[in-house]
Amino acid sequence: MLRRLLALIAGRQGVCSYDELARELGVSRLLVEQLMADLLCSGCLRMAVDECTVEGCTSCSFHTSCSLPGGVRLWELTEKGRRWLAQPQGSSAQRP
Repeated sequence: MLRRLLALIAGRQGVCSYDELARELGVSRLLVEQLMADLLCSGCLRMAVDECTVEGCTSCSFHTSCSLPGGVRLWELTEKGRRWLAQPQGSSAQRP
């Protein structure tokens, strides 16, 4: 599930909300928050921008791909996270 979440974040260029990720994964928002905390603690993910503001949308480099008004966070995969996603799924490194 961690790997799937990380891949989702990467596919969205880091622009996503907890609710959106929960819908995509078919799980609760609370579980997504816990999984995100695991990814942050493991060093696979970092918060690039804490919270977007609607007023800042026009100057944001993601304004053309972001459809969520406010409450959006911008996440960034670390080098460790990118390496983990690049590994074959059956490899010995199942967790970051």
